[in-house]
Amino acid sequence: MTLFFNFAKITPLSIMLMVFRYIRYLFRAKTKHGIHSPFVFELVTRVLNDQKQHAEYQQVESLRKQLLRNGNTIEVIDFGARKGNSGYSTYFRKVNEIARRAAIPVKYGRLLLRLIKYYKPRTMLELGSSVGISTMYQAMGNPVARFTSVEGCATTAEYAINNIKMLGLPNTRFVIGNFDVVLNEALSGFESLDYAFIDGNHTSEATMRYFNAIVELAGNDSVYIIHDIHWSPDMETAWQQICRHPSVKVTIDLFYMGLVFFRKEMSAEHFIIRF
Repeated sequence: MTLFFNFAKITPLSIMLMVFRYIRYLFRAKTKHGIHSPFVFELVTRVLNDQKQHAEYQQVESLRKQLLRNGNTIEVIDFGARKGNSGYSTYFRKVNEIARRAAIPVKYGRLLLRLIKYYKPRTMLELGSSVGISTMYQAMGNPVARFTSVEGCATTAEYAINNIKMLGLPNTRFVIGNFDVVLNEALSGFESLDYAFIDGNHTSEATMRYFNAIVELAGNDSVYIIHDIHWSPDMETAWQQICRHPSVKVTIDLFYMGLVFFRKEMSAEHFIIRF
């Protein structure tokens, strides 16, 4: 696996700590042969280890390549973990740099698509569209689902919106603004939420705030995904809190992201699986 970093300032110490966390994960992680839960074993066998070349991959990755060739420089507004005293920070980035460094890697984008194809959620939420690469994978997983994607930066969201239009996915809508301000709007009309992907402000406080806002909408078959659960010790704290949440029954740590299930018929179990 290639270790992935967002635009947070990379220092030798941060790289060393990330490598340490990944090595710790590898020592703890199991393969499907060490899993005794039928539910998780089936998930690993049919979704995580699925080697089929789904037709949707090519459609999304063709548009990803276009973004990687786009040398335009845009102003990015960041309400996330690097925000300053103003509550946000701004900086200039090239579109291809965002697509290369801040977008979800192919391996994990494909996983999101497969998870959605497998569980077939009818209502979906994403917190953090960026330029829309993860959004495309998810929207293609179930084009008939009601899918809302929330992005803080209007400039990057414009690329996401255009790419979704090019794929012809009319059921995907975008809400633009600070998550803390617009989340209620994004959730309006949802009586339940079958699927959520949280990839926003990478602090434990913000992550738990978003999770607590949507967990009341979780049904028995819902799956929520938390991005970058080992991005920092602070994010690891958030992941531990989510694992202990009374509504959560099964969690799966894939290092780069964590899967959360709410199936009441199951005993609480927490898995670390090599992916």
